[in-house]
Amino acid sequence: MSAPGYPATLSRARGPAPLFALLAAAVLAGCASAPPEAPAPAAPAAPPPAPQVELPPQPTAYELRQRERATALAREGRLADAALVWETLATIRPGVAAYRERLAEVNRQIELGVTERVQRAEQEAARGRLDAAMQQYLAALALQPDNGRVADALRSIERERNKRSFLGKLSRNTLTRAAMADAEVASAAPAGDAPVDAAASNVTEHAALLAGQGEWDEAIRLLEQRLKQQRRDDAARVLLADVYFQKAESLLPRQRAAAIALIERSARLDPKHPRAAQRLRELRPAPAVAPAVAAPAPAAAPGLTPAAATLVAPAASAPKR
Repeated sequence: MSAPGYPATLSRARGPAPLFALLAAAVLAGCASAPPEAPAPAAPAAPPPAPQVELPPQPTAYELRQRERATALAREGRLADAALVWETLATIRPGVAAYRERLAEVNRQIELGVTERVQRAEQEAARGRLDAAMQQYLAALALQPDNGRVADALRSIERERNKRSFLGKLSRNTLTRAAMADAEVASAAPAGDAPVDAAASNVTEHAALLAGQGEWDEAIRLLEQRLKQQRRDDAARVLLADVYFQKAESLLPRQRAAAIALIERSARLDPKHPRAAQRLRELRPAPAVAPAVAAPAPAAAPGLTPAAATLVAPAASAPKR
């Protein structure tokens, strides 16, 4: 039944409106709510425990052999090898205290041996006996191969030895010839002349070391400066000639012209250099030989053929007796 004053059609149209409004509100509320949380990932399964190897209570034949081997190695002084064997046995049977005790004892012996040998090596190095110091460091490294301090000290000793033993064949010959040149100058100089000062030997040795390391330019600079100060320093002169020559050899064959110029300077500084003159002959191009010019044929006399004139010419040119 319609309400008073309203048409019946209007009353029927408004009847279902509250129902639709409730449905729309429910839908909007569902959309606005947060989505359900995803389930947390399951924790990874723990790996299965490693199978335990059951060892017999008594030591195996392998263990007995290794124990004997470790004892023999320790008696021979090969403590590093003995420690490795005891460590293997202690790993196989972690419950056997005797293996751990023997391993600890060998490690103590190693530490004492390394300390003693390093002290000896340092004493030998302080005395300048590098070979003896190197032997002590090597013995320490044999006891403890992973000792970084000993390895660094050994490398330092080796560098010092190389520096001292640089004077190889070339440098020995150079210094020998320089000494001979100094002796000749000293014997030829008058009694009142002052000898070359002692700084010459220091410069010569320093330059020789630099040249041995391939630092040609620095060695040349030192020697040229020395010769500017003292022209009579034959040791520096002879060594500079050798350094010029060695640098020239290092430039060949890429920089042929520069190498020839350096060898020429070497030959001028030391005319007795054993190789400079020969090397220049090898590097310089051979001089061109001008072709031989044939002598002009003699002019033919009137009434003679050229062949007859050739026969007559020698007789005509012969000197009269």
